[in-house]
Amino acid sequence: MAENLNRRRFITEAGATVAGAGMLTAASYSRVLGANDRIQMGVIGSGGRGRSVMNSFNKFSDQIEFIHVCDVYEPNINSALKLSRSGAKTTMDYRQLLDDKDVVAILNATPDHWHHNVLIDAVAAGKDAYTEKPFAYSIEQGAKMVKAVRATKQIVQVGMQRRSSEAVRGAKKLVDDGILGEVVMARAQWFWNRKPMPQKLELAGKLDWERFQGPAKKRYTLDERRFFHWRNFSDYNGGHLTDQGTHLMDVIQWFCNGGKPPVSAVCQGAIYVHKGGDVPDTFSAVYEYPTFLATWTLCYGNSYEDAWKIHLQGKKATMVIDDDGYRVFPEPWNRPNIPPQAIHEYKGGIPTEPHVRNFIECVKSRQEPNAPVEVGHNAVSGPHLANLAMRAQKRVVLGADGLVAKA
Repeated sequence: MAENLNRRRFITEAGATVAGAGMLTAASYSRVLGANDRIQMGVIGSGGRGRSVMNSFNKFSDQIEFIHVCDVYEPNINSALKLSRSGAKTTMDYRQLLDDKDVVAILNATPDHWHHNVLIDAVAAGKDAYTEKPFAYSIEQGAKMVKAVRATKQIVQVGMQRRSSEAVRGAKKLVDDGILGEVVMARAQWFWNRKPMPQKLELAGKLDWERFQGPAKKRYTLDERRFFHWRNFSDYNGGHLTDQGTHLMDVIQWFCNGGKPPVSAVCQGAIYVHKGGDVPDTFSAVYEYPTFLATWTLCYGNSYEDAWKIHLQGKKATMVIDDDGYRVFPEPWNRPNIPPQAIHEYKGGIPTEPHVRNFIECVKSRQEPNAPVEVGHNAVSGPHLANLAMRAQKRVVLGADGLVAKA
């Protein structure tokens, strides 16, 4: 089975046409799945984020159901079974789930270092996929994933829920209408006051440590911190720079640069909170775009202006977007009325459900989803650039081909 899947992955990456289920159209899909039937899904990676998105999918239980659960940690499987159809299958090997012919689509909520293999194998097996962000572990992997998906007819939605948010889409229309004027500066920030990473943790059930590591660097001694707090280790992801940055930099690029990544990046960062990890929990990156500059700053040791916020500063007005919605303030700011009265405002958060609904609709219609693979790839390319710049301690440039040109 493993040999067959590796062969399928090779064929897909080479750009060959995938036949059978991979060539579903709206008409052929309706023959596979009756118009009144629910979409049968599998979840690969049923940890905290995976189960959160499962809950969002289950808001549409008249249209979908989870029939197969895969995770490397037994307690995660047991928790996900409570969100699945009675009698759902379980496995610790995602390839067995992909071999399940009853599974039409998957939720890929694995750690980042598994996104590449799982997504490529899923579309090669004829499955549609809702794949969590950040899209890829590296810029190079992202380019391969885009090519592999586009060699098939599968529907892939990257889990970047701001793309389906009424608040964010409404804010984009204002920018498109020229309310801000020429944007000269964009600022993204994320501030949380996090607890230090525990130095000792205990498992509550069986863990397949070897399978969790997968394509990452092999570590033969079990380290529970690396499993429970994998976002603090570069073996498994791009750290908080990519984890949170992919959302916010995507909004900036979508609004102001046609969705394209930056020209270059510089970055400095440090570990002040999550001691024992190897990715910064405090950093500031600066990005160069053709017509403006952008900054991306995160601090996990202080919660002033709690959570995320984006400022778009134009010559005619400034827009602020966060979990409360958006506000637009006119230029110039005259004291003592700071901030001035908002000239445009929308109150509302960023729910996941609209993004899930869009994916379900696209699985049925075979139309392009709101966050296709190119969006996911471009959104995380800038944060990956910043990681490279920080490690090299110099400015890093993105080449015309979308790959790193020089450091």
